[in-house]
Amino acid sequence: MRETATILTAVLLLAVLTIASAQTSDPCITTDKRVNLAGDTLLPIEGTLAGRLREDFYRFENLRPGERLVLRVTVTTNTSTGLNTLLMWEIRPSQFTRIGGEQTIQGGGPRNYDYSWVHSNFGENTPTTLCFKIGIFSEARPAKADYVITLGIERYMDAGGREAADKLEKATSLGMLRTGETTIISGYLTNSSEGLDYIDTYVFTAVLGKGKQLTATLSTRPGNIYEFAILDQTGYGLRSNRTNTNGEAAVNLETQDTGEKTYYLRVANQGGVGGGGPYTITLTINEVTTSTTTTATTTPIETTTEITTPSLSRETAQLIVYSTVTGIAVLAVAATIIMRRRSQTVVGEEDQWY
Repeated sequence: MRETATILTAVLLLAVLTIASAQTSDPCITTDKRVNLAGDTLLPIEGTLAGRLREDFYRFENLRPGERLVLRVTVTTNTSTGLNTLLMWEIRPSQFTRIGGEQTIQGGGPRNYDYSWVHSNFGENTPTTLCFKIGIFSEARPAKADYVITLGIERYMDAGGREAADKLEKATSLGMLRTGETTIISGYLTNSSEGLDYIDTYVFTAVLGKGKQLTATLSTRPGNIYEFAILDQTGYGLRSNRTNTNGEAAVNLETQDTGEKTYYLRVANQGGVGGGGPYTITLTINEVTTSTTTTATTTPIETTTEITTPSLSRETAQLIVYSTVTGIAVLAVAATIIMRRRSQTVVGEEDQWY
C-alpha cells in the first residue's frame, strides 16, 4: 500500500511539474517582445523571419475595458512560403484562447492581415492581455519574410466614461431620475466576431407611484436586434422590448408603489448575434393625466340609445296576452274535434267489414 501511495504521489507531482513547465515555456508568456497598450505612443514594429520554420510572438498588455485593439501586419516574402498569423486573448492568467488567425501561402507581397478585439467589463473592470504570433514554414528551401505591425486603440466607452458591466451587481449608476427631466445615455455592444461585450447594465433610482410614468426609448443601427428591459431591485423583469427593423424600441412603466425605488436597465444583443454598434437610450418621467369630460357626458347616452328597446303600454301588453291565450284555446278545440271525427270514421268502417 505504501509503495502504491508513493507511486501515485510521484505521478501527481510529475503531472504538476509538467503543467507548470508547459505554462512557463508558453511563448505568449515568456516572450520578451512586449508592448504596453496603455502607453502614450504605439510605434510600428518591424521584424524579419528567415529560415525554414520561424515564429515571433508579441505580448500586448493593458488593453482596458471598452478599448479596441486594431492590429494590421503587412508581410512581404522573397518566395512562396507558408504563413501563419494568430491573435489570442488571455482568458485567465497564463491561459490563452484563439480570437482569429489565418494560414495561407504567400509569394511576394506586400499583403495586409487585419485583426481587432474589444475588451469587455466582466465585473472586475480590469485590463487584459493579447498575444500575436506570426510564423513562416518553407519545406523546399529557406524563406524570408519581412513584416511591419501597426497598432491602434479605439475607445467605445459607455455612460459615465467607462465600460458598463454585464452583471447587475456591478451596474453603472445613473443616479436619481426626476420627474420632468430627461436622461440620455449612450453605449456600445460588440457583435460575436469583434468581442464579448454583449450586455450592458445600469442602475438608477426614481419616485413613480400613481399618476407618473417612466418612458425608456432605445435606438441603434437599423437591422440590429437589441433587447432592453427594466428590472426591479431584485432583478425581476418589469418591462422589456426588442428593436424593430429601424433599430428602435420603447417601454413604459407605471407602478402604484410610492417612495424612492431602485431599478435596473439592461441592454443586450442576443449573445452577439443581434449585431453590434452604438446605441442611445432616453429616460423620462412624466405626469400621466386622463381626460374624462367628453366620455362621461356623451358616450353613455349614445350607447344607451343604441341598445335600449322602446317600452309597451299596459293596455297593449294585455291585448297581446289575451290574443295569445285565445289563439291557443281555439287551436286546442279544433284539434279535439278532428280527433273525435277520425275515431268515429274508423269505428264505422269496422262495422261494415264484419
